[in-house]
Amino acid sequence: MIRSAFLGAFLGGCLLLAACGGGSERQEAETPKVKVDLETLDGGFFTIQMPVGWEIVTAGACSEFAFLIRDPADPLRQVFYFGQVGPVYMSEQQKMIDRQYVAMGGYPSPWLDMPVVAPLTPANFLAQFGQIARTGVAQSFMPQCPRLDNFQVVSTAPQPCPFPGGSTELVRALFTRDGRVGEGLFFLSVAPLLPYTGGPGGGNAVAFMLTGITSPKELFPQMEEPLRRCVGSFHMSEAYVRDCMARQNQTYGAILRAGKTLSDASDIIMEGWESRNRTDDIVAERRSDAILGRERLYDPETGEVYEFDNGFYDTYLPNQDRYEMSNLQPLPEDAYDLWTRAPLDGPRHLR
Repeated sequence: MIRSAFLGAFLGGCLLLAACGGGSERQEAETPKVKVDLETLDGGFFTIQMPVGWEIVTAGACSEFAFLIRDPADPLRQVFYFGQVGPVYMSEQQKMIDRQYVAMGGYPSPWLDMPVVAPLTPANFLAQFGQIARTGVAQSFMPQCPRLDNFQVVSTAPQPCPFPGGSTELVRALFTRDGRVGEGLFFLSVAPLLPYTGGPGGGNAVAFMLTGITSPKELFPQMEEPLRRCVGSFHMSEAYVRDCMARQNQTYGAILRAGKTLSDASDIIMEGWESRNRTDDIVAERRSDAILGRERLYDPETGEVYEFDNGFYDTYLPNQDRYEMSNLQPLPEDAYDLWTRAPLDGPRHLR
């Protein structure tokens, strides 16, 4: 049944090959250089090139197949794909109707704790993904499901959508985990499920072909290319695809041919990143500062950029003559080179 797609996937088995941890500390001046080598993983019915030393979790089957590839030393470094995610609600009214139906003795609905996504757009769906990942049905499907907390959209780029009544976007965004900021590119479609009578279920929607690559924000420009290549290398065997399509009556042919789907997604991610607006890079930096409660100042004489806790400038300005560094100023809004420069730890360097 179409409307129980994600439920079926989440109740499926999960192959666990990974665990993860993390930490947090303020970045100092130079962004470390990152080298990501890929190696081929043979998963039986699929192959993929994944970063050496990373680990993989898979779940579901056929159109509900999902995988998460993650660096066990840093869970912000990850690649993931979900054939379907949902159902979620399109309105509070429908969620209330379902709750009342179950409370009156109707069939139980495992997705009652799913959030409302209104209006239904790919970016809004991702903004609710942290809540989705915490639901019981999501945890049953994949306990390591990415959280994407405090999701902050930087930009969206509409794409052609293969699903009736739906929409597709490439989304650039920031999010947090364990007090650190991650950056990512996400490609997905969302579409409403057809309403039907006889129980809970009208007014629901699903995300299809959700693909994401993420890393610590300061490393994303270096990691985008190898993570994108990882996405584009995914290939399902033709025998597996034929078997799935026979069982699902070709309802989700586009999803089942995930190898081609992810190859296309990889190309869209590449084009979106390479053609991004420089203004969006500044937006990402400013939103990262807002998330972390920090502000940046620079020295016009040296061009050095310094990072302080938010509010420092208000106390510095009336007392700046007391400092040897007496001319620190906020970064101009359009100063691309300053905003994209790795900041120094302000309190450590202030004289």
